[in-house]
Amino acid sequence: MASNPAGEPAPGNALGQIMSPGLRQEVRCRAHGPDHAPWWYWVWSGPSRDSEPELEPLCPLWDTDRAADSLQRVLALIEADDQ
Repeated sequence: MASNPAGEPAPGNALGQIMSPGLRQEVRCRAHGPDHAPWWYWVWSGPSRDSEPELEPLCPLWDTDRAADSLQRVLALIEADDQ
């Protein structure tokens, strides 16, 4: 599980604590392709509450820089400019 603590609601914000899951993303390592090489997979919610999660290939296990860069982009907080 990767997370960005900056995306967590303030400790004193009770509604935020209940409503916000924060900035978190699960990844799993699974066999991929005909050679069953280990890969990182994104884990996404299934179409219904009772569904199994959906797994999307991210990159080979050994490509840690690519995995880290992708996770960093997904979990980034970007402030909008007031214009």
